Amino acid sequence: MLSERFENTKPITFIIVLMALLIGDGLYQYEILQIAPFNSPHTTTLLITFVLFWFSLLLLHQIDRWNELTETKNCYSIAFFSIFVVLFPYLFQEVKVVGANFLIIAALWRVLTLKTGEGISQKLFDTSLLIVCAGLLHPWALIFLLNIWISLLFYGAKKRRYWFIPLLAILIIGILLGATLILFDYTSFLSDYYQKLYTDIEHLLVFPSYPLPTLVALGCLGLLFALSLIVYYFKTTYHSISSLVVIQFLWVAVIVAIVSKEVLYSFAPIAIIFALYVEKIRIWWLKETVLWLLLSLPAAILTLHFITKS
Repeated sequence: MLSERFENTKPITFIIVLMALLIGDGLYQYEILQIAPFNSPHTTTLLITFVLFWFSLLLLHQIDRWNELTETKNCYSIAFFSIFVVLFPYLFQEVKVVGANFLIIAALWRVLTLKTGEGISQKLFDTSLLIVCAGLLHPWALIFLLNIWISLLFYGAKKRRYWFIPLLAILIIGILLGATLILFDYTSFLSDYYQKLYTDIEHLLVFPSYPLPTLVALGCLGLLFALSLIVYYFKTTYHSISSLVVIQFLWVAVIVAIVSKEVLYSFAPIAIIFALYVEKIRIWWLKETVLWLLLSLPAAILTLHFITKS
């Protein structure tokens, strides 16, 4: 059965997920877009984004294991994350956003370690630095700083100085950034940064003109998002401090998606929450049906890309 393949943490399962990710992107880039395989700049971009996705999968898997978000040792979360990536294959061309997303996943991991109650100041500072650095790559990633203050409420941190640590991280990165821009005479960075924010705000209420495959992929992701939230909020067995942190990261990711039209930040939280649901399905045929439907989505979307491109 398909579920048996994912309900383990064997290296071969991880390799299969990586290969599926690579094959899905390869089909989109070289068969659908028909980009020359030896196009050096493009190939370099694809290689960088693939490596970033690879590290994102590793980190996501460790988050799942270390925080016991799922009851059994399984690879559902990384499989679902990979499926979402293949649904939006254009992401392999967006190095900055993919890099920012990796840093946000790392920040999620760091926030989840707050539950130990040890080294809170250091963990908050690390998380703040990760999010601010993500914000340098993609301005709207800075909204994830909200997660730090919300998490302080979850973990009951009462010391007032904790609430100012994110501001300290912003100050330090700001000073270092300013010095670097002056040293290398790269002041155009600030104007480009401002232009990105201005453009996104100007088009806040404008729905982009997406191609049909992307619209279908957005519909599928929205359906999984809604299903994950419904199951989570109506099933108290899923509730824990760790899962609450994941949920609040998901809600902030939704805000970021609305203002920047980037849905990548929601992939990891949805993958984790949906993995919680799938692993608890006791009716074997229902679990198998859900998994086969999810696995068929990338093939369907890639086929749709091919048809609309022809």
